[in-house]
Amino acid sequence: MPPLDAPRPVLVARPAGRGATLLARLQERGIPAEHQPLLRLEHATDEELHGIRERLTSGAYSHLVITSRTAAEALGAVVVPPGTAVIAVGAGTAAALDGFGITATLVADGSGAALVAELPLASPGATVLFPASAAASATVPEGLRAKGYRVHQVTAYRPQRIEPPAAVAVALATGHYGAIVLTSPMIARHAAALGVHPSTPIISIGDPTSAAVRAAGLPLARQATEPTDEALAAAVQQVLAAGPPLTGPSTARPSAADPSTARQSAAEPSAAEPLAASPTPAGPSPAGPSPADSTPPPPKEPR
Repeated sequence: MPPLDAPRPVLVARPAGRGATLLARLQERGIPAEHQPLLRLEHATDEELHGIRERLTSGAYSHLVITSRTAAEALGAVVVPPGTAVIAVGAGTAAALDGFGITATLVADGSGAALVAELPLASPGATVLFPASAAASATVPEGLRAKGYRVHQVTAYRPQRIEPPAAVAVALATGHYGAIVLTSPMIARHAAALGVHPSTPIISIGDPTSAAVRAAGLPLARQATEPTDEALAAAVQQVLAAGPPLTGPSTARPSAADPSTARQSAAEPSAAEPLAASPTPAGPSPAGPSPADSTPPPPKEPR
């Protein structure tokens, strides 16, 4: 943990094995950063995916919809017949598919909702193969079904939560990180459960993650312009360039009698401390009530 007069590092919470590129982009900008995964992504087994790979190769599907790099990697090198349209969400997903020799027919703009909006109404008999996370939202399958597609959703990978070392959890809850980067709704919810200090700006990768941040009762400092490491690094740089946080880091520690204090979130019913009275959709948390506000601020528990 750095001394209080040193630059506070950025916490990159990308899944295990996914932090190196973003760390490099941040370091190129002179921004100190640490990678602490809050999730690991476990691919479905070859046995689990064998059947759908065979059906895809046989031409059983009119569309293959891939919404993440991880889904592309789990599907792997499979032969997609010329008559099957391949729809990818974001340039990173399209690049991952290309690495397996699969060329995207359409690259949607960064979210499942954008994918649904960009696809036309289904032709008769249109059938979609949708390999996705076990924790995927219903946005894509429900949206496509509403447009007349038959959707076969299969689990391509399973996200598993990782509990960070106690020192990282305490540092996150007590303001020793200059910012935190969140790259999925599940990661956002896990970070909120651990507790994010109000002085730590939150940067998200896209709309679903931003929505999860706000739903957890946390303020969002900035959303990346696109779901790439380059855009995330640029967003972090913009947030840090805006100036020091309004609330400095706390040097207090949770008491030995209640070590869970540092791991609770204002968004949870069991939260020990509210992070903000009313979270805003963007920008750091306000410093406090205006002089005209006669309502006293909520008491803060010791950290």
